[in-house]
Amino acid sequence: MRIAELLPTDGAATLARHGPLGRFDAPVETAYRAWYIQRFCPLGRAMGWASILAWVVNPLILILYMDTEHSAAVLVICWGINIPALLVGITYLRRPEPRLAILVGTTLVILTAVTTIAVLLPWVPRLEPTGFAMAATFFGLLAPLVQLPFRSTLLTGLVITTAGELSVFLTAERTDQNVVLALVFIVLAALLVGPAMAFANERDLRTRYVGEHLLAYQRRLIRRYVPDSVVSRIELGDTSVDEPQRRRITVFSSDVVGFTAMADRIDPEALAHIINDYLGAVSDLVERHGGTVTEFAGDGVMAIFGAPQEVDPVDQVHSAVAAARELQASLAEWSAAWFAHGIVEPANARIGINTGVVSVGTFGSALRATYTGIGLQMNIAARVQAQAEPGGILLSNTSWHLVKDSVACEPRGEVMVKGVHFPIELYQPLSSSSRN
Repeated sequence: MRIAELLPTDGAATLARHGPLGRFDAPVETAYRAWYIQRFCPLGRAMGWASILAWVVNPLILILYMDTEHSAAVLVICWGINIPALLVGITYLRRPEPRLAILVGTTLVILTAVTTIAVLLPWVPRLEPTGFAMAATFFGLLAPLVQLPFRSTLLTGLVITTAGELSVFLTAERTDQNVVLALVFIVLAALLVGPAMAFANERDLRTRYVGEHLLAYQRRLIRRYVPDSVVSRIELGDTSVDEPQRRRITVFSSDVVGFTAMADRIDPEALAHIINDYLGAVSDLVERHGGTVTEFAGDGVMAIFGAPQEVDPVDQVHSAVAAARELQASLAEWSAAWFAHGIVEPANARIGINTGVVSVGTFGSALRATYTGIGLQMNIAARVQAQAEPGGILLSNTSWHLVKDSVACEPRGEVMVKGVHFPIELYQPLSSSSRN
């Protein structure tokens, strides 16, 4: 079974394809049509403007080099019918209704094809039958070139073939050998070649649609294992994330107080749901503030600000503090949703923030690696977090010095950290985000 048949897109619907054209199940077919319209309309508008230019110039050429006897009729058809119709169609295709966009495009192609034949009719005595064949050929191939669907192209081909065949058959001498050649040209181009091209185009478009959805699904899976900011840079061709670099960053460390004890009282399925819900919400929160989540440890989250995208250290700390405050403000609402799973105590988190120079990049083996920071400053952030009170936020002195003029804090003493031969001063942001 192909992966497209297993990939969910809308409820129980899949990207499985059925029939010669490879149509999808109803919900996906609706989504495909909307996707298709987004690609068809710009091309349809461009072809419409090109057609308008042709309809402005060609009548003047016909009148100038043929005769003026039928000039009024030609101008009425070209300038009075085709150009206004094309302008209306182009305007409509800017914001189309998916169900009507194809109808509008098909109608415009048929209108311009039939009116072209009508414009040529007055000059039948001076035109070879192949002239009508050339007109039918052009418009017979126009529909697939604009990428109209197969069914619409087939309808267009039937109309053009009928109009072209009647014009050639009724206006040319039956003994003229060119008549047979013209009739064959019209049938081949308008009724066979055009629909065949449209058939191949539509199958290709549906294959591209499946490919885009599979790629998007794979990217979503990758983003579950790799930080979104890292994936985005790789997609843009930036391979620097694969090489360790010394960078001054701000480290964000959070942990839910007493979560292990609370989790022991609920079943594993409920615990998995809560953990995924919490870690997903924290990840989104951190990324909204410009951070990169580098590690999950149970309910603990480690993130860095200032990598892979370089950010001024002052802005790093501001973003980390904003993320910490939003996490603390949101935790009550999140934990309330856990009551249904058996956790009745309101959850509280401790958050520590530290700024310093670490080595950031992709670490691991050729088969398995992760983007993170390595160095003493990462450990200091974890130690600072451990000193915070439940529901509290603590900054190390290096982070505090960067924002002391804009973020009101109060000193919270010192702490000794393993590997550091001097105490780390701690500061707690006050409820007010800034000092006037």
